[in-house]
Amino acid sequence: MLNEELSTDMDRITQLQDAILDLLTITSTSIDYITKRTEFEQTSTAIPTTLQTPHAANRAEYKAAIETFVADIIRRSKDVKKLIENIPQREDSSARARRLTELQEELKVANEEYKVALAQAEELLAELQSALDEALGDHSPSLPIPTKLIPTDEEANMEENTT
Repeated sequence: MLNEELSTDMDRITQLQDAILDLLTITSTSIDYITKRTEFEQTSTAIPTTLQTPHAANRAEYKAAIETFVADIIRRSKDVKKLIENIPQREDSSARARRLTELQEELKVANEEYKVALAQAEELLAELQSALDEALGDHSPSLPIPTKLIPTDEEANMEENTT
């Protein structure tokens, strides 16, 4: 549950970052297209057109591209607005801090229960070893059963060195 809580917030921030980057890219591309693909028109007979664009788009294509850019900018702007509205507020952080404290307490209890269960398992293992030794007697080879379920670091290192 904790991972979901944290990843949801991080996902929102990452989504917001991506949406803003997309918005900037669309805006930049739009400006580049508008300035490089425009076909200049003479609006007054008194002022002649002196600038020509070699790769100008025709009017219909140019208008359709601008409408697409506007629609993309509006859509992405709405996405950014929605993502900003969904970012957690300061009040959420106090609730999250309480939840983390609760989880920490649960972890302490679970750890204590684990230690008790581990001690019981080690006791049962020692009893089993004793029962096996008694049942098999002195004449049979000893069957060592580890008396610890989890080897210490030192025991693990010794085992690695012998193999």
